[in-house]
Amino acid sequence: MSRIYHFTDVGNIEGIMTSGRVLAHTGAPCRVDIGDQFIKSRRTTIWVPVGPSGFVGDYVPFYFAARSPMLFSIQCGNVAGVSADQRRSAYLVSDTEDAYAAGLVCVFTDGNASAAISEFRDDRETFVEHIDWPLMKARHWANTNEDPDRRRRRGAEFLIHEAVPLEVVRGLAVYDQSMQAQVATTVGGALPVVVRRDWYF
Repeated sequence: MSRIYHFTDVGNIEGIMTSGRVLAHTGAPCRVDIGDQFIKSRRTTIWVPVGPSGFVGDYVPFYFAARSPMLFSIQCGNVAGVSADQRRSAYLVSDTEDAYAAGLVCVFTDGNASAAISEFRDDRETFVEHIDWPLMKARHWANTNEDPDRRRRRGAEFLIHEAVPLEVVRGLAVYDQSMQAQVATTVGGALPVVVRRDWYF
């Protein structure tokens, strides 16, 4: 299976720890929303044709790689109303195997779930062949003349229906030691907090 990554503003971690779970966008508003509002609104209208159905906004999104196109847009200052300081973004790290073992309802896509051409699946047997794994391991994923679809595929998502309990979160990763100290205080030893500077831009 595969490691998966969900990132959020550090200001949301206290609420996540208090509730004991990460909620889907339609389940509860974040204290600090770091998503593109237009895209998040669209995700409440994009139908998921597999699994329990519903809309993309009914699922907690994880990526299959750090350094996602969304984080790149944020740190470039291209997301209105969201701080471009990527130090404020913390990763919650889990694993697809843990999610399935916990009995969570999961679907996955071969690219950004907001893109019209992305395919949704819920068959674990096709999981390995559905994701562009070499691109997930690549440090650079910009579109090229030879392959103008790299950015969409890099944004492939593992979507967990409604909520993710903290029991399947293996730990958190942050930008630097100062953020490590801040987040470690917030989680109070409940989860490990590590610095992963190479997961940022």
